[in-house]
Amino acid sequence: MGNKSFVFRFSDVEVREREFSLIKAGEVLPVEPKAFRVLLILLRNPQKLITKEELLNAVWGDVAVGDNSLARSIALLRRLLGDDTRNPRYIQTIATVGYRFLGNVEVADDTTVVPVIPDPPAAGEAGGTANAGSAAQTEPGVASRKAGRLRGRWVWAAGATVVVLSGGCYWYLSRPLPQPRITAYTQITHDGREKGIGGTDGSRIYFTQWSPNAIVQIGVNGGETAPVPISLPGALSSLWDISPDGSRALFVTFEEGHTTGPMWVVPILGGAAMRLGDGISPSFSPDGASVIYSTMEGDIFTLRTDGTEKRKLASVGSVARKFSWSPDGKTIRFTKDDKLWEMSADGSGVHRLLPNWHERELQCCGQWTPNGRLFLFRLSNPSMLGNEIWAMEEGHQAFRRRPSEPVRLTTGPMAWGPPVPSRDGKKIFARGATLRGELSRIDPKTGGPQPFLGGISAEFVSFSGDGKSVAYVSFPDGILWKADRDGSNRVQLTQLSGLPNYPMNPRWSPDSRQILFLSVMPNGRSAIYLVSADGGNPTKLLPEYDVYTGDANWSPDGKRILFDWDSIYNPQAKLDLRILDLNSRQITTIPGSTGLWSSRWSPDGRYIAALVNPETELRVFDFKTQRWVVLPTNGSVDFPSFSRDSRYIYFLRYGRDQGVFRIPVTGGKLERVVNMANWHLTGYFGFSMSLDPTDAPLALRDVGSNDIYALTLEEK
Repeated sequence: MGNKSFVFRFSDVEVREREFSLIKAGEVLPVEPKAFRVLLILLRNPQKLITKEELLNAVWGDVAVGDNSLARSIALLRRLLGDDTRNPRYIQTIATVGYRFLGNVEVADDTTVVPVIPDPPAAGEAGGTANAGSAAQTEPGVASRKAGRLRGRWVWAAGATVVVLSGGCYWYLSRPLPQPRITAYTQITHDGREKGIGGTDGSRIYFTQWSPNAIVQIGVNGGETAPVPISLPGALSSLWDISPDGSRALFVTFEEGHTTGPMWVVPILGGAAMRLGDGISPSFSPDGASVIYSTMEGDIFTLRTDGTEKRKLASVGSVARKFSWSPDGKTIRFTKDDKLWEMSADGSGVHRLLPNWHERELQCCGQWTPNGRLFLFRLSNPSMLGNEIWAMEEGHQAFRRRPSEPVRLTTGPMAWGPPVPSRDGKKIFARGATLRGELSRIDPKTGGPQPFLGGISAEFVSFSGDGKSVAYVSFPDGILWKADRDGSNRVQLTQLSGLPNYPMNPRWSPDSRQILFLSVMPNGRSAIYLVSADGGNPTKLLPEYDVYTGDANWSPDGKRILFDWDSIYNPQAKLDLRILDLNSRQITTIPGSTGLWSSRWSPDGRYIAALVNPETELRVFDFKTQRWVVLPTNGSVDFPSFSRDSRYIYFLRYGRDQGVFRIPVTGGKLERVVNMANWHLTGYFGFSMSLDPTDAPLALRDVGSNDIYALTLEEK
């Protein structure tokens, strides 16, 4: 096909070679350059087997890369096209040899047609002036009429030229520009640890590292990491923002198990820290003179960085986070209830930024590029743990209207963290994570991990009462499975992209025939679902109630279900524990359970365990005495589980002093079962823990990657 540029069409897909764009069902999809070139080669040779060597030589040239780079590009293309490896419609894999593009491809030249405007004939002429003759030079008035016609022709031509040029200029100035896109990915850190970017001063990136907690810096082009020598009171410190001049940082310190604490303005190069009071998610104003933050009640405040002139801007009803000021200081955007919101700098005009757009997904963490042309944010799919970076074009250029919908910048196997634009606006810094775990059994005697069920990437493991079967949720795709105890004879119980979303905490019925589990509905509320252990469609347990429900547990006789009423994720709601009688459908409230959640029912039916928000207090209810008792856990409590004999409660302590502990149900000495200080965990919540039939802990060890990348941003 030579060096021409072409437009390729197949199914509902259009590939424009000149514009380097892939359009599917009318939506422009961002695609990495290498993957796009692989697709072009396949489209130029439909039905033909292209060997791996040919593709690697044509796309990567002399760069030494392995088959994994090509396989990753093919996987990316399949994801964009909605193709299936096992039953391909577009790209067929010829094992160990190469790839073939299937189906019919329409090919058209990508050319631009320039209209040609002919000269108009003179008045009274029928196609020319060949017979004017010499008489025109001798008859009176003929020459002047001829000159007038010539002047009219030139005026007409000039006017047409002006119209064409004006129209061309208007088209050129108002034409849709190529959409912004990512052209390169550069890995900055290489430690794989969980981290969150706080900001950049132009030469360095500052981030919070967890497990262990530390504030770390690294050059924007990579290199060695180094701790930031800042010491603040409190168990944990979290970096939230860097001032526009790069000289100061905003921190929040808090105790483990809490979500808010004191805010601090700290000089990066050393100096006294200034405490600003308690708050959530602080951020600098564009001039660095003020700070904006939120409270748990949903009140938004600003104050000067010296702690003076505190002013309430707005009350938005629930916690607001991730504030971003527009570069001109006129607009403030933030995240609330997993959606993006906007208001004026004086707090007026609070409204949703993108109503009726991707309502089932979570919008978060927006920031403007320095020139104000793009607003970057993250969009997350809660059912698949997929996090992508999107850009909304602000349309500040003359003659150009703002595009109606945002543009997706990233796609592929990585889950991306909140985007942070570089100071020159040419790059985006973001945490990229490859989500993968290894299910491990912890030997209580040695404390060492042993791969369980073959080391599959799964969490929320639960065993049937007869001990013959196991249920678990695969990570990160979020599918509930049932299998024999050794992992064989798997049965898929939920779908990847259907309802309900990511299943959590499955619980077997005493007769081993049904499984209860918790999930999040499209409206963001948690709900309990019931599914047969043999498969079938999950059904909502309490469809008649439009409330948060969660963490369901069977009674030992299988006739009742204990569950949380409302959810810890709704701080305005009344929390308590309730029991549903499956025969009468009557619901009763556990006395004294107001404010409790994450309930568990002991195997012998005598006790109920539950947590108090925040997760630093464990309480046990005794049905015989009808009393609650507080157990001395001395720290955070996550994923409590009763031992098989109902004598102990095991739980995970995540983060500081990380490990698995147990405590007698009736109170007594807290015992550390295993020290997990050096373990890196993963999962839907970042960690989880359950018990096997011998009461040995099961945890999902992190074997994925979690590092900071620089994404090269191209915009026209």
